[in-house]
Amino acid sequence: MVENSTASVLERYRDSREFRKLKPRTQKDYKLFLNAFEEEFGEDPISLFEESESLGEIRKWRSDKWGHSDKRYDYAGTVVTTFLNWCVNRDAAIKVHFHKGQEKLYKSDRSDKVWLPVEIQMLLEQATPDERRIVIAFSEGGLAPQDVVLLRRRHVQSTPEGRRLFFRRQKTNNPVSIPVTDALGELIDTIPEGQDLLVTSLTGHQLTSVRASQVIRTLKDRHNAKVAAGELPVRIRDELRPYDLRGTAATALLRAGCNLNEIAVCMGWGLRHAANVIERYAAQVPEVTDEVHRKLMKAKKKAAKAERKAARKAAKRGGA
Repeated sequence: MVENSTASVLERYRDSREFRKLKPRTQKDYKLFLNAFEEEFGEDPISLFEESESLGEIRKWRSDKWGHSDKRYDYAGTVVTTFLNWCVNRDAAIKVHFHKGQEKLYKSDRSDKVWLPVEIQMLLEQATPDERRIVIAFSEGGLAPQDVVLLRRRHVQSTPEGRRLFFRRQKTNNPVSIPVTDALGELIDTIPEGQDLLVTSLTGHQLTSVRASQVIRTLKDRHNAKVAAGELPVRIRDELRPYDLRGTAATALLRAGCNLNEIAVCMGWGLRHAANVIERYAAQVPEVTDEVHRKLMKAKKKAAKAERKAARKAAKRGGA
């Protein structure tokens, strides 16, 4: 390997303390983009990125490789910037680089993209028994795809009121505690004998997060194809994605009147993150105005009662 080629510096970065401090899931994600970056630029000298013209080459690489997904396009840019920052600030392989302040294409706030109960039912009606298990795992617990595929029998715990799923999220390692609903209970109770995983692939093997999400997309496409053929009346909205089922679950918890701590525990969020997320989702639960109205009326009645009581006391004092 040529000294101070991009490939050699990438090797040093992957062996660096900064990279090893990343969480295992983040390391895995970074390696995907770093390997692709090395495939494209590995033989070039790292000094290439001290030239402003390299910015166009990196953008072209990102577009050619990840242009189909705004999220991956942005993530590739983030990883490259992190690597080049390390080259300047830690490794001193280069003195400067120009891949900074890149505009983001992906908009992460999808709080207005909430699956309606009828749309989830549409998925279930198109699903085979094995596909149905995947839909239930997504929709009932608000699980992320990477968590759905790793749930096992040991994650089911008994409680005084029933059962719960207790595990740690793959992405953050935060603990999650989800009450087992009737639908989740049926899923758990019908696990084939000798099977440890709660949900498997359609062929009975280990399910991947990508494949789990693809099942949801396939069912949506299957339903909408029947709508286009005139066999069914109502489409599932095209903009809905599998991951939006997680936000749908958070909204359901809001509708159920759960407090911030309860929502954070069920979703595997820190309290601060939960507060930020719930602030966005709150607008999707306009019926809370009824609860606000009840609380206002209760407060007004209480205030009026206090005023009447004070007036009676004043009248007695005056009569005396």
